[in-house]
Amino acid sequence: MNVGLRMRLRRALPEALRERIAVSRRALRDRISGAGGLIVGPSRVRVDPRGRTEALRLTQTIRRSQNWQGKLHNLRLAARLLDGVALAPGEIFSFWALVGRPTGARGFAIGRAIRDDRLGQDVGGGLCQISGLAYEMGLRAGLAVIERHPHSRDLYDEATRFTPLGFDATIVWGHKDLRLRNAASHAVAFAFEVTEVDICGCVFADAQIARSELEVEREDADDGRTRMVRVRRFSASGGAELVSEDVYAVGATGYHE
Repeated sequence: MNVGLRMRLRRALPEALRERIAVSRRALRDRISGAGGLIVGPSRVRVDPRGRTEALRLTQTIRRSQNWQGKLHNLRLAARLLDGVALAPGEIFSFWALVGRPTGARGFAIGRAIRDDRLGQDVGGGLCQISGLAYEMGLRAGLAVIERHPHSRDLYDEATRFTPLGFDATIVWGHKDLRLRNAASHAVAFAFEVTEVDICGCVFADAQIARSELEVEREDADDGRTRMVRVRRFSASGGAELVSEDVYAVGATGYHE
């Protein structure tokens, strides 16, 4: 069965059923691979990382757009769920394992989101900003990328972009997660803080971390409809790694209230 037909059949299923199937398949894969025993869950006792060595600090502006207040609420809720999580050597940071399913019953609000390649709104919308921030933190702190998905579209111009294209990490419950593994020989911990205007993320460690440098290369198609973005990571020892090579459609496809 070709990929296009499989995608059409999948989208024909009710969303709740698609979600249950995706969650079950992921849980099975984690058990088979052994990753499930390494993923840090919400029951882990949180630490106060701010007494450790601060390896890096990143801050992003929270821009006011449609459903901005819902996005801000969701970011604050996710920041509380992610703040203080620590990874021992070899352990895995999973965004959804820590944040959990974003539902109204759990306090999540309506925010702007991209679903099925369209710009709209959804419960938990806006969480991609904090997952993207966590992704960039992991890249710069030298964590191994186990799973990360780019957005399908580039919705911003250079005046409104809050992070360089290529550092984004979209997340969809059951389907797409952000996972980072601590490849160092010492523990690392994350801290997050959200204000009315920005979101700040920090990585703390039990030992000094040599911060990795990132290089972004962007190539726009001649017709202006797509752009390719490559991200390379350079370690302190001089090693280079192609982290990602993503193709984005350019511009939004409409907004539905």
